[in-house]
Amino acid sequence: MKKFLLFILSVMLSGGIAATVWATVIGSPHDLAPEPCAMCHTPHSGTGDYPLWNRTQEIQTYGLYESISFDMGPTVQPRNPSKLCLVCHNGVLSELVNYPGPCSTPDSAYDIQIAGCADLGTDLMNDHPVSFDYDSAKDLDDNGFPVATQERTTPSPRYAITGISTTKYWLYGDSGTNKWFECATCHSVHNLAVYPGQGDYQVNFLRSDNTGSLLCLDCHVKR
Repeated sequence: MKKFLLFILSVMLSGGIAATVWATVIGSPHDLAPEPCAMCHTPHSGTGDYPLWNRTQEIQTYGLYESISFDMGPTVQPRNPSKLCLVCHNGVLSELVNYPGPCSTPDSAYDIQIAGCADLGTDLMNDHPVSFDYDSAKDLDDNGFPVATQERTTPSPRYAITGISTTKYWLYGDSGTNKWFECATCHSVHNLAVYPGQGDYQVNFLRSDNTGSLLCLDCHVKR
């Protein structure tokens, strides 16, 4: 029986089933502190921003993407959830609001200032645009952008782009009719997808495998 169970486990691992179940922030590059969830979230005394946000948010002004071929512009200053990603990824020191432990005793293990390739800085001119209203009808240079479809009706409507890979790229907004393209449209902060070369020749936190630029082609269909 033991050998049989080990055989079943090996099949699951080779098929990626176990990897899919275990895909989580734990053990990923976002696992940064003794209590990794606390790096971003707190059950009490957060900033009031969603979801139970636990980091300081000094107001930053960002340089915004511009291009003559950008049909869905202009962008605006980063909105949620992109501005939450940038709390760390803008290279500015970020501290916790509510530290783990008794009475929120400050602990430098939870403070962070990102450097290197993960530091996007505050000039986003050379990065894929975010915080724009996704509207495939504005595709004037024929990229073949898919139409956003309503994927949820309660508690409020929610839209997504579904590419040729069948991956759903979620759109965001503060009302049921908004379709904001944000960082989390292409990235899964909790590392929910599993794909070849993750953390090696492909970056972590993509929503799907980008081998052969498939993730890019899910939206830029005709490119």
